[in-house]
Amino acid sequence: MKNLIQRAITGVLFVGAIVGSVFLGKIAFASLFFWVTVLTQWELYTLINTKGSAQINRQFATLASAFLYLSTLLWNQVSAQIGIICLAVYVLFCFGIVIYELFRKDGNPLHNWAYFFLGQIYVVVPFSMLNILNHSFEPEFLLALFVLIWTYDSGAYLFGVTLGKHRLFERISPKKSWEGAIGGFLAACVAALIFAHFSSSLSVFGWIGFAALVVVFGTFGDLAESLLKRTFNIKDSGNILPGHGGMLDRFDSLLFATPVILIYLAILIGENCFI
Repeated sequence: MKNLIQRAITGVLFVGAIVGSVFLGKIAFASLFFWVTVLTQWELYTLINTKGSAQINRQFATLASAFLYLSTLLWNQVSAQIGIICLAVYVLFCFGIVIYELFRKDGNPLHNWAYFFLGQIYVVVPFSMLNILNHSFEPEFLLALFVLIWTYDSGAYLFGVTLGKHRLFERISPKKSWEGAIGGFLAACVAALIFAHFSSSLSVFGWIGFAALVVVFGTFGDLAESLLKRTFNIKDSGNILPGHGGMLDRFDSLLFATPVILIYLAILIGENCFI
């Protein structure tokens, strides 16, 4: 009972912070996800150093992540020139990581390089794309991305618990079922239809396509993080969110869904997302 109350309180605060930042504007949202990016990256590199076959300088690598995040933010919302300068600093950090391994004499320098760049691509790039999405399109799409992920997760859990019999991907995540995935998809479609009712930015079929991409790639993101945890032999990626685990546990679906949704909207609406 205590854990259930803890989960509920954390969940309400978590959802409130994200939804509130979307409505408060681009600066509020970008500021919130700057810290989400830093904390998630620190969590990932801590896991790698503790459970993996690499030893990464977490402070240096996380600082590099901050510059990559800021470069996309500044490029879109402040000045392309300032964004380029910030990106140049990030490139110097990347060279620094590579050069550092030359002098470090570690047993697995290639592992250190690989895990460093994995973190940049896996965590920072998708979070940076959220700012591009927020800058280039109406905020309703950003809100819809989160709402559809949460709706899918809730629907998948409820349908999976009550009807789940056929395993979706037993080798990676034994508890996930096809019944849960289908139920979650139906729940996401209902949420998409609600967005379609109040928004004219996309057609009904456009919103259903939006939901389908969130469900498919969000599921792959969830499974990818499950594979990561299974590889490291852990239950949760961290404990920063009481009752909910770590940052990666909460944002795994978002990491895969965001780039796909950005491309989808760019094709459908025809916006140039990088100007």
